Amino acid sequence: MEEARALLAANIRVRRKKLGLTQEQLAELVHVSYQMIHDIEGCRTWVSDKTLGRLSATLEVDIFELLLPPAGEKGAETYSIRPQLLTRLRKDLKTNIDRQMDEFLENLE
Repeated sequence: MEEARALLAANIRVRRKKLGLTQEQLAELVHVSYQMIHDIEGCRTWVSDKTLGRLSATLEVDIFELLLPPAGEKGAETYSIRPQLLTRLRKDLKTNIDRQMDEFLENLE
């Protein structure tokens, strides 16, 4: 849990700064107190699922991305989920389309 809390804190801080937001501004947008953002980024507290959802929406990232090592960090490539999922999805779609096309053509004969 400590690792997840540290990853969440680092990702929120990095993304917030990338968007040019202060902790106070982020707190206002997420509808929590400045102290809450300060404590989250300081690894002193965890967040509810509602707050996590609002944070991800405000920071313009998927929730799972807030719990992965930041890009460029050692080990981050292990968590490169999107490209792997997209590759698998493309393969599955192609397989299904090919199968359906074969079935369609067989029914024409």
